[in-house]
Amino acid sequence: MRTFRVKSLAALSVAALVGVAALSGSNAAQAANPKSITVWLMPDAKDFGTALADATAAFNRTYPNVKVNVEFQTWADHLKKLDAALVAKKGPDVVEFGNTEVMKYSAAGALTDLSGFKSRFGNSSKWLNALTEAGTYEGKLYAVPYYAGARAIMYRPSLFKAQGISVPKSYAEFLAAGKKLMAAYGTDKDFSAVYLPGKYWYAAMSFVYDEGGAIATKSGGKWVGSLTSDAAIRGLNRFKEVSDSLSRADKSGTEAAQWEVFNGGKVAMSYSNGWESCCIAKVGTDWAFFPMPSVKAGKASPAFLGGSNLAVPSYAPNAALGAAWIREFTSSAQMTTIAKSGAIPNNTKMLSLISGAAAPVAAAAKNSWFIPGAIKWVDVENANTLQTMLSDIATGKKTVAKAAADASDEITKLLN
Repeated sequence: MRTFRVKSLAALSVAALVGVAALSGSNAAQAANPKSITVWLMPDAKDFGTALADATAAFNRTYPNVKVNVEFQTWADHLKKLDAALVAKKGPDVVEFGNTEVMKYSAAGALTDLSGFKSRFGNSSKWLNALTEAGTYEGKLYAVPYYAGARAIMYRPSLFKAQGISVPKSYAEFLAAGKKLMAAYGTDKDFSAVYLPGKYWYAAMSFVYDEGGAIATKSGGKWVGSLTSDAAIRGLNRFKEVSDSLSRADKSGTEAAQWEVFNGGKVAMSYSNGWESCCIAKVGTDWAFFPMPSVKAGKASPAFLGGSNLAVPSYAPNAALGAAWIREFTSSAQMTTIAKSGAIPNNTKMLSLISGAAAPVAAAAKNSWFIPGAIKWVDVENANTLQTMLSDIATGKKTVAKAAADASDEITKLLN
């Protein structure tokens, strides 16, 4: 991980970060010293109705002499640009991160500690767990939850209706439904009741976390791979059960283009991102969502939550103003607008604002899991440790126990 030379957090006074002047409404200093702040966002913000414009307008009612310069970035190069800004100590006052990107910058001291002011941000007591975990390092808040994307089961209602199947409310019902669909349509060698590629680790880990397991845990200051726990093994056995009996997806493949396969009409269910419904025109309106059911009847299995967080770099000359702008952009008013645009808001309180076909995906966000909060987690992803383990299980190359043990050993080495 790259080490950044940044201003010590201890050198930044409380008032300079998110102090009374920034979040209480006083604007005397800013009125006397007109400034501007720079905000780096991804283009998705353009799709959130008037949320961006309204947030800036609300900010300017408090700070009328502060110009907000919003610069849209791309996922492909925004971190390279940020790294350069951190080294030069010159750049944006607010940065949007993908939630898996925040950890290394928090650990490097590159972001302002906002934990003492968490309660001043809207709905902070109801923030989505996974986004909160993403923005938190060693108990301190460095990035405020912004919006999320979740996964749920996308299915073909026509096939369910033809076989008299109701939406499953438990894993047992889910498995039974899949077996009934395979019996009815499985003579087609390309048909999958559940399309589950062998390396689909987001789906497999949802099984693991549903059973009470985890990828890794921290003990005595050391991270330890925990896929050999009884709970994790139960989850991995569920992954194998679905892979063996309900899926004809590539046992060594990924989910990268699963919507294309669904669109081909030979899939009854897939564990899909909410946005994937945009890409299945060939099946027309024959699709809907339901949350992945849990082993506990009536509950949903934890879903991996993708999404974004907003942070203030520790070098930011206008850190207080940056934090104040984030406060407006993540307020109840703007989260309402974001939710009504179809995106998942940053808190559980407003999930009910999402209606129609996307509602089950929003419901799935209530119960979520996130990657271990280890600085070197990216090394596990780069090594494809989980993907290799799952492919070994799905292809039968290794037993569940052996694959889990090998993966846990590698995770322990990589994280430490």
